[in-house]
Amino acid sequence: MVHRILFKDWHLIGKSVMKKAVMAMIIGAALLTVSSCGQAKNSEDAQTNVISSTAEPGGSTGEVQITQNDNITGLDLAELENLTGEYEYLSDYGTGKLMIQKSSNGYDISDYESESSCRFLADSSNIETIENNRIYVKYPEQVFSDDTVNFSYYVLEYSTDEINVYYGEAGFEEAQFLYQATKKTEVRTDVYEYEGEYNSYDIDEPALEIKKNDDGTYQIQIDLFRLWGFYDDAGKITEEGLEFATTGPRGNEMNGVIKLEEDIAVVTIYGQEWLDFAGLGEYRFYKTSDVPNIDDFPANQQESNMQDTADTGSEAAVDELLDSFINGLADAVDSEDSASTFSVSDLNLDSEEWDAYSIGEKVDLDNDGENELIINGPYGGIYLDARDDKVYEFAAGEGTVLILSYTYYNGAVWIMYSNRSSAGFEFYHMEKFEGADNLTAEMNFGEEFDPNNAEAGIKYTLDGAEISYDEYTELCSKIFAAEVNTTERKN
Repeated sequence: MVHRILFKDWHLIGKSVMKKAVMAMIIGAALLTVSSCGQAKNSEDAQTNVISSTAEPGGSTGEVQITQNDNITGLDLAELENLTGEYEYLSDYGTGKLMIQKSSNGYDISDYESESSCRFLADSSNIETIENNRIYVKYPEQVFSDDTVNFSYYVLEYSTDEINVYYGEAGFEEAQFLYQATKKTEVRTDVYEYEGEYNSYDIDEPALEIKKNDDGTYQIQIDLFRLWGFYDDAGKITEEGLEFATTGPRGNEMNGVIKLEEDIAVVTIYGQEWLDFAGLGEYRFYKTSDVPNIDDFPANQQESNMQDTADTGSEAAVDELLDSFINGLADAVDSEDSASTFSVSDLNLDSEEWDAYSIGEKVDLDNDGENELIINGPYGGIYLDARDDKVYEFAAGEGTVLILSYTYYNGAVWIMYSNRSSAGFEFYHMEKFEGADNLTAEMNFGEEFDPNNAEAGIKYTLDGAEISYDEYTELCSKIFAAEVNTTERKN
């Protein structure tokens, strides 16, 4: 359809220009023509392109109008105001542009198939009516000296950010789809690339704030959950990224860099001192806002860091105790019988059997700022905690009805036990600790299908109360997305 319409416009334009030249040379008569874009040869021609919207195809233009159509109401003007902007579409010449702009006489609607070719230049006087999210444009393709007019009919069907354009030769009722144009989004020039607020993947809360200063430098605040806070760092843009200097846990100056991967900020902290302290040098955060909340960070962040530094000694002692268990120098106290202990040699680490164990990671599983040791193995393995100069069994999997794992939920680590042992039945129990001997919260949820009452469907529950399917799936999506499985052996 597009090819046919473009050929028609070219044919009319070429034919009218040629006829005008020939007639002018032969009899000096004036066949005054304008192109479909209203590109008049003189000011008189320009006025003939502004016609009454009530003119019929092939009829007289009647009285010239230079203001908006009387059929357009205040509500219509509001619709046009909302639609103002530039829309892009794919044309035979590349990227076409449909523009709706406010003018002194109302609104102009123009369609450029390319920078040098346009389909029409219309204004408010060419709008027949606006109804049902459609703008009806009756546009004069040619205006002759005897006041006869050849019209084309365009329907612009609009939504929030798109306009579908239809074209008809004889009337609106036979208009056919021409193209779809999408509104061109404006790029904000007042937003800096790095500036904004970023969330931590671990706790899904703001943990990185970047603000551009008036002198072109950046103020950076980083909160590494239960590890360290960089509360007042200065940064500047270099070829490497956003480089910054900061003060480390031991009071020495440290350096780092922030690089962007679309909306993800990758923070790298350099130096062996930081690696010795944290065990990790790279952290990732995802952008949630272009506006930083520098003032929302804790005012006592520095005091918190000082406390973290004081706690480093006790954390080292904990790690030494856990390492003693790994090396066979200390036993672990059984969680169910404090008089009973077991050693690393009891775990059959070197076996290839299904029920063998392997040494896993050290992770803070009880939210006390100190790591626990994960022993990967059958049914989720065993989690060990070190306190009071001893190693204790903190949690353990107990068969298919109590498969052990852990997850991050609502800013904390939760121990989770899963029961998927029966068809049509799933049940989960979660526990949150603040210290291995201090249980602070529990949660139970699951789904159950009763084959004896199939018509009732699946029942979803949270802490004993029935909930909807949507509520259940939303809850599960948060919990299982962050779940860490510790059943698989780590070789």
